[in-house]
Amino acid sequence: MLLYQLTQWFEERSSLQQALHNGEPESHGELQQRIQEVEQQLHSHAERWKNAIQEASYLQFPYENPMLDDDMVL
Repeated sequence: MLLYQLTQWFEERSSLQQALHNGEPESHGELQQRIQEVEQQLHSHAERWKNAIQEASYLQFPYENPMLDDDMVL
């Protein structure tokens, strides 16, 4: 679901930028504002993902018995 939202925001950002380049000068302010809003949403979700990954890495337990990995079967 999250990837779907990110994809939608990237598509919206691309279409807004295209409209900005092809559009009328009086609508540039509105388009720029909407592009900034979409970019803020993307940045917010990227930060949330980064923090979730960091938290998950803290919850992992260190591997405590590496000698058990020595398998004598070839």
